[in-house]
Amino acid sequence: MQTVYEIRKSNLLAMLEFYESRKAFCDKLGIEYNHLNQYLGKKSRKNIGDKFAEKVTEAHKLPVGWLDHLHDHLTIKNIMESSLTTDDVAHNQKIKNKSTNHPRFDEDDVLRITSLKNILKMSTGEKLAVVDNIEEVKNINIPVGIHNPIAYLIRGTGFSKPYRNGYVIVCEFTGTPIPGEEVLVFCKDGSIYAGEFQREEDILIIIDSVDGSNDRILKEKIARTSPIKVFISPSQIK
Repeated sequence: MQTVYEIRKSNLLAMLEFYESRKAFCDKLGIEYNHLNQYLGKKSRKNIGDKFAEKVTEAHKLPVGWLDHLHDHLTIKNIMESSLTTDDVAHNQKIKNKSTNHPRFDEDDVLRITSLKNILKMSTGEKLAVVDNIEEVKNINIPVGIHNPIAYLIRGTGFSKPYRNGYVIVCEFTGTPIPGEEVLVFCKDGSIYAGEFQREEDILIIIDSVDGSNDRILKEKIARTSPIKVFISPSQIK
């Protein structure tokens, strides 16, 4: 079994693959390159401590302790693309030339778009799953105030509006839903839930699932919750 320090290093190395350089990553965190190299140098034996782990999660708007759990490639890919795309839109730059500012939406910025790079597979009797969008990737407009947005194109049959084939949902990558709000719940074991958030209890949350069930999901099993902010019909996708 890996130690928490080995898991942190593994996640960090996976995140670095999405940066043009390690220096770009350091600029995002506001640290010196030598600071990062203390943990990743070939001869380094220094462990990634709580303070540095917190710097990483804060810079990417992730929950405290996120770095302490192993994440698959697709999860990390979605996180990085969401974070970097937000930064690109805010500053009108490509990823390789991105700003060193913390990624966020500038409320005064007129242009707000995000790429449709993910498909949420939803069919009656089947488990929900997220896969890469192998179709033509399009940019979609999003409203003001959605931080770290991520969009999913719905593919599948059997569910009523607004979870219909061809619709797009735009979520905050991670956030706390309010009662009555639609939400996607991503669990550490790879399972996904969708439906209306009902309430939060001490150790679990309850949602009215799209399949008609009342799902009670233990908090300790949840990797992230993504409140759904917008549903977009096929005719609005350009």
